[in-house]
Amino acid sequence: MQAAGGASLIIVDPIVSATTADSHKNSETRRGLQPLVDMAAELDAALLGITHFTKGSAGRDPIDRVTGSVAFGALARIVMVTARQRDGDDGVPGPRTLMRAKSNIGPDDGGFVYELQRVPLYENPDIIASVVSWGEKVEGSAREILAEAESDSDGEAKSALEEAKDFLLEILADGPKPAKEVRREASDYGVAKRTLDRAKADLNVKAMKRDMKSGWTWELPNRNPEERQ
Repeated sequence: MQAAGGASLIIVDPIVSATTADSHKNSETRRGLQPLVDMAAELDAALLGITHFTKGSAGRDPIDRVTGSVAFGALARIVMVTARQRDGDDGVPGPRTLMRAKSNIGPDDGGFVYELQRVPLYENPDIIASVVSWGEKVEGSAREILAEAESDSDGEAKSALEEAKDFLLEILADGPKPAKEVRREASDYGVAKRTLDRAKADLNVKAMKRDMKSGWTWELPNRNPEERQ
């Protein structure tokens, strides 16, 4: 990075891939992440690590819900969490929120509503880019706002199986995906293998193999044949 002129922002997605240590052991995780922290300090760059919550952990403190070791959240100066609120009764998607779950340098609550939009670049309208459109301020703790977002219409928290189903519906919404990719992303997302397999069976997700050379793919049932890839 220094040879390229340095960097002002380093993004690691997912942050669990930054260390080969046992991510469930705090001391090993801290030692494994230290070279990355040292590099960011040497470059005077901000370091942003991205991860997910462990499925089935709804209702717990957000820092304790981070997939893997609690060291990932404990080591960070600021921890931000995102969530999408429940869809309305009219089917309109619920708003997305970005909240502070921890801050060693300021308030550790509150946040903002936001949405993702695709718009043409001002200087080059032929290029369409994704941008964040910020909305109103949100009051309250991340734990409270997450509890509301993750509950069903009756206010009950979703189970790990329901969250795994939501994951599959989202990742397979645009068509078939390689089974290895689905399982890898599910692991990064905090979905246990057994829970993923149960969700796959409940949703009747189809495992397909086009020929002897290609790998297995997963796809949602009842898709229009013309939409198949």
